[in-house]
Amino acid sequence: MKRQRIRSVLQFIVLCSGGNAIYYVVYMRSSYYNAFLEAFTMTNEQFGVLFSCYAWVATLTYFLGGIVADKFSPRKLLTISFLGTGLLNLWFGTFPPYNVAIVIYALLGITTTLTFWAALIKATRQFGRNVGSESKAYGGREAGASFFEVLVGTFAAWMFTHFVSLSMGLRFVIFLYGGILIFLAAASWFVFTDDLENDESINDEKPWKIILQCLKNADIWLIAIIALGGYTIGSTIGSYGSSIAHLNFGVSVSSMAFIGMLTAYFKPVGALASGFFGDRLGASKSMLWLVILLIICALAIGYIPNSRASLYLFIIVFIIEIILTGAVRGQLYAPLNEADIPMKFSGTAIGLISTVAYASDAFLPPVIGKLLDTYPSGMAYRYVMLMQAGFGIMAVAALIIFMKRNRGRIRLLAEEEQKKRKNN
Repeated sequence: MKRQRIRSVLQFIVLCSGGNAIYYVVYMRSSYYNAFLEAFTMTNEQFGVLFSCYAWVATLTYFLGGIVADKFSPRKLLTISFLGTGLLNLWFGTFPPYNVAIVIYALLGITTTLTFWAALIKATRQFGRNVGSESKAYGGREAGASFFEVLVGTFAAWMFTHFVSLSMGLRFVIFLYGGILIFLAAASWFVFTDDLENDESINDEKPWKIILQCLKNADIWLIAIIALGGYTIGSTIGSYGSSIAHLNFGVSVSSMAFIGMLTAYFKPVGALASGFFGDRLGASKSMLWLVILLIICALAIGYIPNSRASLYLFIIVFIIEIILTGAVRGQLYAPLNEADIPMKFSGTAIGLISTVAYASDAFLPPVIGKLLDTYPSGMAYRYVMLMQAGFGIMAVAALIIFMKRNRGRIRLLAEEEQKKRKNN
């Protein structure tokens, strides 16, 4: 029993640390935007296209990844994902030609999505069932990933500032995360098992039957729209926060990495709180309030006067947005329980939801890059924030419909939570 408890803790640590490390290089524009442009001599639009290549591959494989997660063990999937991504990071850190960089980003779309994402979320959901709270498991994993980013990301940002050139500092950061992922690949192989015979989450049905059941479920589509709106606002503001601070408020290039690191410092606050509020208010009701507040933050960032004097106001709003984003990320898949989605279908359901939710990663970066190359930064980012508000309004509408459709199940879960608190 004690050995199993230790194994479970180690598995959760791998899920938390790996869930951050595997995406760090892909999304590191949030902290190293200008260093990226210098190292690869790219324009804003080219950088947007580079990330869009990754995002399109990821979007096309999220759904397939869900089916894979319902058929294969986390041990195999996580090991392959960490090892493949680590090696690709090392290759990318050599600063290859732009065309090769596009190929690497496309391959990263496979190793971080097809074999990884749905397996990660499904394993987290299973952990939540074991500890008696899916909301707390989602929030805890998101918080754990953020704590890992605080430790390693802060060290990486500190080391980055000590290199003579931005390019050399960026190379160190990329190599660091490549090495960490290779270590996590080995750790995954030893802390996870292939005990599929006793795993009720493995689905023996034919893939097309699983897909059909998920496609016919209206609640899964509503959760996908909710996730699209909630994720897009937080991801966009978080990814471009350091760039906004530099272009609109005069923050130096060397300080941009630390502005980006604010995400790691404050996201755990929201992620941990989301598990608490998700249990007490319900996942969908919590998401409703969180998305409304994110809309307000997006509009505020879009209309803050662009001057050095407004920097502190921007930082305050940015920190609030980070906390809200951590909370939204922590509850993004929690409505699955309110919709009563069976565990054996959860991998495919997560794949479908993720395909819709992260589609904005594919089409928004080139649009934002084009805006930045066409308009003054203040006007460009105002347009970007208005787009984010639109995504948020769409999510609010989907949440209202979802809550009406599932009011009975939501009420039942609330009553069970009240009984649980009384017994404790």
